[in-house]
Amino acid sequence: MQIGSGSWLVVILAALSVFMAGINIFGGFMVTRRMLAMFQKS
Repeated sequence: MQIGSGSWLVVILAALSVFMAGINIFGGFMVTRRMLAMFQKS
């Protein structure tokens, strides 16, 4: 919603927050996969 705002500062901050949220989600999946791999039988 904020990316469509008229202020450039709001647009930049909103885009940065979306980018950081994407990194957070991707990192969470990577950590979960590594933790599950630790408990698998080899």
